[in-house]
Amino acid sequence: MRYVALLRGINVGGKAVIKMADLSACVGELGYEDVRTYIASGNVLLRSTERPSSLEAEIERALERRFSLPIRVVVRSAREVAGIVERVPSAWIGASDLRVMVGFLMRGTTGRTAARLLRPREGIDELVAAPGALVWATRKDALTRSGIRLVGTPLYKEMTLRNLNTTLKLAELLRA
Repeated sequence: MRYVALLRGINVGGKAVIKMADLSACVGELGYEDVRTYIASGNVLLRSTERPSSLEAEIERALERRFSLPIRVVVRSAREVAGIVERVPSAWIGASDLRVMVGFLMRGTTGRTAARLLRPREGIDELVAAPGALVWATRKDALTRSGIRLVGTPLYKEMTLRNLNTTLKLAELLRA
């Protein structure tokens, strides 16, 4: 099966800096097939017959050994990413007036449960829960008035974020 491993919190603000060539080598040494990275935000595409939860644990251990960093990993199959993308309202795709984000949730955190912890502001934010993710759009002209505040919350530590364009590209790469 094709998977994407999404690393949480690397190469953001100069912290937990990992070169993509080193990341690819680290994951490739685990014996997975067709390992490659996409942009420097910690997206690793691979093929494996293992279950996602096993992949997450194995990759996390390898990252800790190789880089001495406790990096959490979310693994989603091609089918799971496609399912998340299908939940995105078509009006959000390519909308220049919106910032659209996807929060890929750690195992054990459901989209519906996580969505109840957020308070989108009417007319500013829209939120969609998908299996294994939250997807939300915020008007760019109202970003400072958004009701979706994650940083510093327990929920923030239970997800890794990608913008919609990155998510759409990952879905495309997983289909290829």
